[in-house]
Amino acid sequence: MIAWLRAAAGAAALLLAAAVPAAAQQPVLVPDGDTHARGLPVHAAGAVIWNHAGDAPRPTDPAPAIFVEVLRAAGYDVFRLERPPEGDTIRSGALALVQAARSLRERGYPRIVLAGQSAGGWIALAAQATSPGLADAIVASAPAAYGSTRVDAERAQRNATELLRIADFLRQTRVMLFFFDNDEFDPGGRGPAVAESLAARGVPHLIVDRPSTVRGHGVGMSSGFARQFGGCILAFVTAPSVDGLACDRVPAVTIPYRFDQVPAHLPRPANDNGPLAPFVGGWRGSLDNGDDVMLVIEDGDPAAVPAIFARGRSYARAADQPFTQRRRGQYDAATRRLVFDAPRNLRSVAVPAAGNRLKVTVVTIDRKRELSGILQRFSR
Repeated sequence: MIAWLRAAAGAAALLLAAAVPAAAQQPVLVPDGDTHARGLPVHAAGAVIWNHAGDAPRPTDPAPAIFVEVLRAAGYDVFRLERPPEGDTIRSGALALVQAARSLRERGYPRIVLAGQSAGGWIALAAQATSPGLADAIVASAPAAYGSTRVDAERAQRNATELLRIADFLRQTRVMLFFFDNDEFDPGGRGPAVAESLAARGVPHLIVDRPSTVRGHGVGMSSGFARQFGGCILAFVTAPSVDGLACDRVPAVTIPYRFDQVPAHLPRPANDNGPLAPFVGGWRGSLDNGDDVMLVIEDGDPAAVPAIFARGRSYARAADQPFTQRRRGQYDAATRRLVFDAPRNLRSVAVPAAGNRLKVTVVTIDRKRELSGILQRFSR
């Protein structure tokens, strides 16, 4: 797949002009919602082209990552490159993306940003590698094109070696990449190698390599990720220079929480020294897999503490379903923890944390995964 990236400029141009078989359904560039330009692209800050992940031959939801909303709010028009699952390849996607980016540039958009997740991020990088100057910035989350390490570790190693080869061809742009722990498509070691390649050729870049607060292949699509890194992504895309930019120094952005059912009246924090005082009230935040969660804890019998546990809508995809559960927990005096545990249900443990916060650990129903996050108090 990568051989065509090593071609000379003339051969790359010939490749980009090559026809896709007539029988194949073509990728389509579509606006994602209303545009700022209103027919005059020069009035927008720029255009973002979102490239969705790939799972051919199954259809993939083309909805952009939540962090794209931060760019939209800053004046960028958002477009989706929708690739049909039949015949979807890195090559065909990159060819279509090059044409789409050029068309938006010709229409007058002052800046072009290519963004994508997994195969979509890979396609954004590949398109830029064949066409220097195509985009002003690239934001790729967990780029991958060679499958999972759990299925075929040898093949998945190419997610590192071939990504590095693409990086060697990137120029006339700025590149922001996110790599995560617990990503089954990541063979490891990609961040430092790509950063070294880009630095050697003076390509402005920011590599966020395995941040401790988020993990998993798809976490970059989530609202939790967007709150933490959306401001940094915006700064990377728009700042005159990215020298010295560090995401841990950029404030979080406001992304609305979307829970199905929030109690009309939240219990007020207890004003006594009882064992449940640090727990009582409304709490919300994100787990490290990007899921938004809410925990509303009432005062009561420490052996049967009434509470509401909810997962909010955390991704833009249509299949993302929130839920709300009524739970009863037990206060463990020895460990000062509040434990919610029941057969065939999520196991949740809450522990007071510094700064009047609550640390929550959630174990999945099959007891195979443990997620954690820090929740903040909230009020209606």
